[in-house]
Amino acid sequence: MIIARVVIAHLLSLIVAPFAAVSGVLALAAVTSRLTLWRTAPGAFPTVFSMPAGGFGWQVSSSLARAVAAFAAMRLVFWLLAVAPNIYAAGTLIIMLLAWDIYQLRFVQRPTLAAPASAIAVRRFKIGAGLLASTLMSILYVRC
Repeated sequence: MIIARVVIAHLLSLIVAPFAAVSGVLALAAVTSRLTLWRTAPGAFPTVFSMPAGGFGWQVSSSLARAVAAFAAMRLVFWLLAVAPNIYAAGTLIIMLLAWDIYQLRFVQRPTLAAPASAIAVRRFKIGAGLLASTLMSILYVRC
C-alpha cells in the first residue's frame, strides 16, 4: 500500500507540476499586464495569448514564479498522499524544466525562424535563471 502511494505521488506530481509551472507564469504575466489576449471576433473567447520576452527582471521573476508554482504543486501532491518529498522527484522536475528551456532555445535557433541575436541571448539567460531558480526551490522542497 505504501509503495503504491509513493508511485502514484511521483507520477501525479510529474503530471501536475508542468501545468502549475505554466499557470504560475501566466498568472504573473496577467498581474503585471504583460499578457495580451488576441480575439478572432469582438466578444469572442480569446484564441491566442502572447507575451513579450522582456528583460532581466522579467526573466528572473518568471523563472522564479515557474519554479515556485511547479514545486508547490509537487509538494501539495506529496502532502495529500502522505509521502515524504525526495530528491529524485525534485531532480526529475529540474530536468523537465531545463529540457523545456533548451527546447525553446533550439526552437528560436532553427534556420527557418531566424530569430535575432538578442532573442537567442534572452533564451540563453532564461536557461541559467530557470536552472538556478529550480535548484533553489528544490532545496526548499526537500528540506521543508
